[in-house]
Amino acid sequence: MAGFIPEFNLIYNCHMSKSSIVKARRRLRRERPFNRLPRGLLLLLFALIFSVLVLLRGYASHSADPFSVNTYLPGWDVHPAVFNPPKALDQTWASALGPLYQLELGSAKTIPNSSVTVALPLTEKSTPTLARTLAGILGHPARIEEVVILCPEKLLSKARLSLRQFLSSYRYTLPRQLTLLPCLQTTCSAKALIDTAFHASTDWTLFLGESGLQEVNNDTGSLLLNPPDVSFPLGPKGFSLGERKEPCLASHRPADFLVPPFVLPSLTFSDECAFMNKTLDSWLALGRWISSTRPDMIGGVIIGRESAGDSCFASHSDVLNSFDRQHISTLGSGGDHLRILDQSAQFSNIGPYTPHRHFGVLFPTLDDLVAFSQAACGLVINGYHIDILLYAQADTNQTFIATDTCDLYFETSTSGSTPADSVVSSWLAHLFDPPDVFIALTITDTYTNSLLRAVRSPALVASVVVRLARSDLLYSDWMGTLSVVEWRHWNVPRVDVSIITNNRSRSLSRLLGSLERARYFGDSLDLRFNMEDSADADTKRLADSLGWKHGSVFIHHRIAHGGLLAAVVESWYPQSNDSYGLLLEDDVELSPLFYAWIKLALLRYRYGGTKNKSTQLFGISLYQQKNNELHLEGRRPFDARRLFNSTGMAAQNSPYLSQIPCSWGALYFPEHWREFHTYVASRLTDPSPLFIVPNVRSNRWQHSWKKYFIEMVFLRGYTMLYPNYANFSSLSTNRLEPGAHVKRLPRAIFDKKRAQFDLPIIQLPDVNSSDVIGTGLLDLPEGGMPPWGALPVLDLHGSIVSEGVIMKRGEERRLEIFGCTDPPRKHDALSLLCLQPSTL
Repeated sequence: MAGFIPEFNLIYNCHMSKSSIVKARRRLRRERPFNRLPRGLLLLLFALIFSVLVLLRGYASHSADPFSVNTYLPGWDVHPAVFNPPKALDQTWASALGPLYQLELGSAKTIPNSSVTVALPLTEKSTPTLARTLAGILGHPARIEEVVILCPEKLLSKARLSLRQFLSSYRYTLPRQLTLLPCLQTTCSAKALIDTAFHASTDWTLFLGESGLQEVNNDTGSLLLNPPDVSFPLGPKGFSLGERKEPCLASHRPADFLVPPFVLPSLTFSDECAFMNKTLDSWLALGRWISSTRPDMIGGVIIGRESAGDSCFASHSDVLNSFDRQHISTLGSGGDHLRILDQSAQFSNIGPYTPHRHFGVLFPTLDDLVAFSQAACGLVINGYHIDILLYAQADTNQTFIATDTCDLYFETSTSGSTPADSVVSSWLAHLFDPPDVFIALTITDTYTNSLLRAVRSPALVASVVVRLARSDLLYSDWMGTLSVVEWRHWNVPRVDVSIITNNRSRSLSRLLGSLERARYFGDSLDLRFNMEDSADADTKRLADSLGWKHGSVFIHHRIAHGGLLAAVVESWYPQSNDSYGLLLEDDVELSPLFYAWIKLALLRYRYGGTKNKSTQLFGISLYQQKNNELHLEGRRPFDARRLFNSTGMAAQNSPYLSQIPCSWGALYFPEHWREFHTYVASRLTDPSPLFIVPNVRSNRWQHSWKKYFIEMVFLRGYTMLYPNYANFSSLSTNRLEPGAHVKRLPRAIFDKKRAQFDLPIIQLPDVNSSDVIGTGLLDLPEGGMPPWGALPVLDLHGSIVSEGVIMKRGEERRLEIFGCTDPPRKHDALSLLCLQPSTL
């Protein structure tokens, strides 16, 4: 930490030019000539500027008497160069020339980089949220040279801990100096902040309240951190005293003094001796000091906006509701502050929900937090703030846990006898703003129930509660890469598991075992058995006896043989556009983490940011391609990692998009599956033309649903997301059991063929082997799912292409075969096939 001069209560001597305080200030302050002007010369310069401007304006408007400026400057004796400061600026002068501050603003440029010192006071309430406050301030680091945190002595230890948390997790640009400055009083007064500005090494000081910039919107915060280079204080809140009637301007308003947050030019203290002999112990005193040095007698300017409305000022009663007690205590008790200008309320964002980048975690014990720490630290590293309550943790002196990547601070319930509602409501009350997402457990207890009741209140109605299974917290590292938008959609998608089976009871038993061992992180999944008419007794018994604890079970048994094509196509149909079908043939086996892969990909590419969503994505494969079966000459080995490494077209470990639909464990999207239902029905009714997709082996698969899905995919330019982990590690594998499309072969030949398809499945990590438990799912470029535009695209033959190329191929083939030129309607198969639907 950089050192800083603590607050002193001294009477300064104007002749102490060699004092340590003044020397320190002058040594740090940039040598800006304008800042060195004596006060008298400065006033003279202002007067000369005014006189020139007024004379020019007067000459233009009153050519008969161009030098009669007394009309426009009442209160000035002879000439603006030698004047008595006017008691008021009347509207005649304002209409003739315009206020000085407007002239300055009209020509001012933005201040240079490293020009701002930020002064931030801490209180008992704001200390726990210091890390978040600092993160909000440093969103525009270029202008900030130093951040000075003023802290009462009794809070120093807590403040140091909060700073340690912030510095250990913040990964962006920091200011050159970050200073923790103790205050001698129990609270850091306005005088302490003003003294900080006097000693600052920069040309500007940004005074903040305890909440930093969180009380203003983004536009106002940006202006405060990038102010125009003017000679007066600028901010969104201030007071006008007495009866002076300034015009209600549309953009900015003069005030007698401002209250934080506002920026102050160091030019204010150019007359150091005068400042040292002046007692500036309140914002009111500072405003009066500033106004006494200016010809226009303003103490600051309120940031306005173009459509401010008619109501410029609120009543005095609004003061008590708009400012904390620290600010009010500096105003005095005279009752003369009649009007308050507070534009921040008018700047409020009203409309669509705006995330606060804030999470609340409600867990019982420290062990639960440790298990979830990899995900929590991922969120911290990505710039999110987390408030944590451990409601069943024994009250100890420990307030945080330290991991390899971050420190996680938490609160505990102070007494086991305190009612749960009181514990939870007290915790919620001290949070600065409502969390975007609450993370809790699926267990049922009074604390979790209290949270669920609380989020129904108006104050928390926009918050989302995500409930995770306690036993799955150890495998949650991938959740730390989710954005707040993706977290807020956690409860939206619904996955239905559809099993297609006939008479392979041993295979079915293996599949059901892998389903039961998988981790679902608190989500519910319904399961449906689709049994052929020839299903054997063991298969039926397995379906009847399954104890599925994650949702409901539905059993469908055909009475007439339909074949595999009908069995798959009819196995699932979406209920809504948030309903997804996981289609599993019974010779598939799943990884315990298959659902984590589905959830990670689904939230990113279906519910994430707009740039990551595309209607061209039709599903998510669990199986990793090891062969390509669509070449006319037969099956060929395929290795995505080798392809990306050799071409340099993508990161070696990047997931990728392929036009090939997967039948060995895959999730299908609702809009595309509905379209496929209509498409395959139309193609089976009218089988001509025979070949839609040129040069692919699937044209020979007369009884395969994949033949028709490949056709639709080719015409549309659709793609499916595939995993790409090392050594072909997969989220599912195919055990290649004899069945509808797998013939019985001699053992040696069969084993050789099985080896081409049987992949190692990703297992759960050994929780006893390492302090850091990773699932391996984040073996991805930069440790997370790539943006949509960065995903490589592969065509049906496994060649790298672009999304535009495969879409163009489909359009050209559609025109060639069907002859229609109108573009097909989205997800409308009849339109795609150039068939007029029976009803519109």
